[in-house]
Amino acid sequence: MADKKVSQLTSLTTPASEDLLLIIDDPNGTPASKRITLKNLFASVPANTDIKGSKLTVRGVHTATANLNLTKTTTMNVAVVTFGSTPATNNATTESMSVGQLRFTNTHLYIAVNSTTIKRVALSTF
Repeated sequence: MADKKVSQLTSLTTPASEDLLLIIDDPNGTPASKRITLKNLFASVPANTDIKGSKLTVRGVHTATANLNLTKTTTMNVAVVTFGSTPATNNATTESMSVGQLRFTNTHLYIAVNSTTIKRVALSTF
């Protein structure tokens, strides 16, 4: 294996949490090759993480935003969902809600359907 380039290694399409990755510790100081499991790598990613290359944003436990690029020409946007107060108006711009953003309270689900309109749905026990 010492004579192979990384690009020549077999691809892994279904990694497990205990699989190992090569990591270079302190690359700008005294670089050292080390290993880390996928589980430990993702456990060390702090809340409020923004991964710009894949357009993934995570803010605490109440808000999450993600864009999934399906092809080079198709992007699927996943809405922001926030627990919050009842909007004072039905205007998305006034309420600082972007199109597709969802907000919920104990009684309603609010959806910004365009830049000027918020629609709501009453919640009920089933």
